[in-house]
Amino acid sequence: MFKTEASAGPVHILRPAGGSDLLKELEKHVRDAGINLAWLSGVGAVSRATLRYYDQETHQWEDLQLEKRLEVVSIVGNVSLLNGEPIVHVHATLSDEEGACYGGHLAYDTLVFNMEIMLQTLSGAVVTRVSDPVTGLSLWQ
Repeated sequence: MFKTEASAGPVHILRPAGGSDLLKELEKHVRDAGINLAWLSGVGAVSRATLRYYDQETHQWEDLQLEKRLEVVSIVGNVSLLNGEPIVHVHATLSDEEGACYGGHLAYDTLVFNMEIMLQTLSGAVVTRVSDPVTGLSLWQ
């Protein structure tokens, strides 16, 4: 089991601009603010979304394109380091007009209608991702 300790730091309150790419906006904020470790959550709505699903058997990513307006029931994720650079890892649960939900790994080309995000920075620990040969993923070391 991987285990380390961190202390809570400043909280960033974010509202990305309508029409912007949600993942790109999060990555830009993290880079510009020099954040290397954080936890984030948020709610809102998107005008379209791309979610990714990781096939555990084939170790391949599959994209789900959702070309419709959706409520963001929740996003939850973290920031850690991969190859010395911060990486934003976010999962999303989205619902349509009938309440049907879609979920997965947030991908580029998810366009903001409105989002309210809290990003809790953390300090006192360095959390890095390394390639895991069993899963094929970059996991916390």
